[in-house]
Amino acid sequence: MTNAIIDVLLLVDADNLISTGNVENSVSLVVPRNLIDPNASNNELDGGSELWFDVKNGDIVRWRATTLSRNFDTTALISNIIRGDNRNGKYGGVLSPPSFLTFTDVPVAYLKDQTPSFGSTATTVSVWQATASAPGKLFYKIEFYLLDRESKVVGGPYSWDPYITINN
Repeated sequence: MTNAIIDVLLLVDADNLISTGNVENSVSLVVPRNLIDPNASNNELDGGSELWFDVKNGDIVRWRATTLSRNFDTTALISNIIRGDNRNGKYGGVLSPPSFLTFTDVPVAYLKDQTPSFGSTATTVSVWQATASAPGKLFYKIEFYLLDRESKVVGGPYSWDPYITINN
């Protein structure tokens, strides 16, 4: 059986977060639409701050972050993913310990002119990854920073604690 790789994007409105300090109103989580839990409602749906999504036991969950400016002015970088406890037996889902990975020479496409003509450049990308290893609902914490164009911290550390449901 092949495990699916589930990409989770933490999308940060960096300007709003820096000016207000309100993480809840400045972050959204994005996953493939078919993974949104059918029992989700309100801000658990459609890229909300508490996006509630489902994975299968054995799936690999991979988190990365970006800002609304696509990291042009301010960059969002995840510094840690922390597994939550089971809240005294309330939640049974388990993720493997999240690990930090880097990928080098990842191509990034760009538009060269209006013909359209395309080019690409290589960059290094960092992600956090864990494997869903037992069914149930669980929470986890995403810790992240905001950096300027010179890689100096302009905000953070910030944290957010959404949920995942792991199915058999």
